[in-house]
Amino acid sequence: MTAPTTLPARSPWSTFALVAGAMIVGTLNYSLVFVAFPELQKAFDAPAARVSWAMTAFSITVAALTMPCGWLADRIGRKKQFLVGMVIFAVGSALVALAPSLGFLVAARVLQAAGLAAEAPAAQAIVLAAFPIEKRSTAIGAMGSLGGMFSAVGPVIGGALLDSAGWRWTFASTIPICIATIVIGYRWLPDVDPAESAGHHRAFPDLVGVVSLVLGVSAFALGIVQADDWGWADARTLGALVAGIVLLGILVQRSRQHSDPILDLGLWKQKNFRIGTLLGFIVSGHFGSVFLTSMLLLTEAWGLSRFRAGLAVAFIPCIAGPLTFAAGRWADRHGHSRVILPGCVLFVAAGSFFISTIGEQRQLMQVWIPGMAMYAAAVGLSHAACQSVALAAVRAERLGAAGATARIFTDVGNTIWVAVSIAIVTAAPDTITGVKRVFTTMIVVGVVGGLFAWRLERPTRQREGKMSG
Repeated sequence: MTAPTTLPARSPWSTFALVAGAMIVGTLNYSLVFVAFPELQKAFDAPAARVSWAMTAFSITVAALTMPCGWLADRIGRKKQFLVGMVIFAVGSALVALAPSLGFLVAARVLQAAGLAAEAPAAQAIVLAAFPIEKRSTAIGAMGSLGGMFSAVGPVIGGALLDSAGWRWTFASTIPICIATIVIGYRWLPDVDPAESAGHHRAFPDLVGVVSLVLGVSAFALGIVQADDWGWADARTLGALVAGIVLLGILVQRSRQHSDPILDLGLWKQKNFRIGTLLGFIVSGHFGSVFLTSMLLLTEAWGLSRFRAGLAVAFIPCIAGPLTFAAGRWADRHGHSRVILPGCVLFVAAGSFFISTIGEQRQLMQVWIPGMAMYAAAVGLSHAACQSVALAAVRAERLGAAGATARIFTDVGNTIWVAVSIAIVTAAPDTITGVKRVFTTMIVVGVVGGLFAWRLERPTRQREGKMSG
């Protein structure tokens, strides 16, 4: 009996459950490397700058390969790419756990990143294609909620494994989840998806565009990530940034001319895709900045241990995770602007509160809890909604490329915001002043994000109802 091309419309949550393992390992991997960072320094007797390449190389690889992999998933089939990506990630995780040297570990992290870049856009496209178009925000909210939950428990799980079994077993802990996801996905995910059955995109691919994209994003990400070490005015930083801009310019030019471009410029003609992608860059990308600055405040200025600081930061996804799911449902019913705008107002409120109350004295209950409650609510309302508004009206056969494009803008935004925050804190006379200056950017994010959100179109169902009337 031939397998159905899609799961029944009444069971999209079955598809969500089948790929949930991929979302879990991706989130846990992000947390584990931060937790294990000090142990890696001791294990390989290396300075922080060298060990940081375990994160830098990972980030650059994900940034460089996510969009080509999203483009590829729409052509070769999402299930196939999802499973291959999970296998690559599992092998990379095993090699990280067995790494005999720091160089070997960095190379294994690159392999991990390649697997994540392959499976993530395919997984997202599989899930979104299973849901009716009017419920895509709910699906993205559910993915964000699951990620938020494991962001909260990740540092706790990683810390416990690190103390009891060592850093190698910490990285190996995701392998059983990968294996279970591969087995279940191979058995139960549909063999034919909309990308394959529609017969789209059979032209010879634009290989020059692919190379321009990979090298351009890599160069641009390298310049941003290394700017703190090299200096923004250093020839290496400027050279990397200029090379990235030139190569990405070549990509855009190629995409205008080629019959099957790697960069789908047609997506940018959709108003909500443009605004949603920019919102992801500005609003969602800002989270890494707040995470980093919060850890500096809690550990350096307020003297908390890493473990206690991790628990305090875990407070954010504990609130934002459940709210993200609810916000997705609200966005489907009432429109994205009615969810994102209140979130932007809360960004302004949280930033203003922190600037006026943070001091040298530790004040967890008086300052941290109420301020972060406002910030976490802002994240829950806005982050997933920014991504879902970009993808809400995208046709099923283009979800892989569209999702990858939205994600890479968020990732690049995160990289830039973190670099800016490091520069702000470094230039400040003391930690508290630096933290206040970084938290001022919450207000900027809220104001600019609110102006973009105000321009969003109304929900598709409302527009269709008006047209049919």
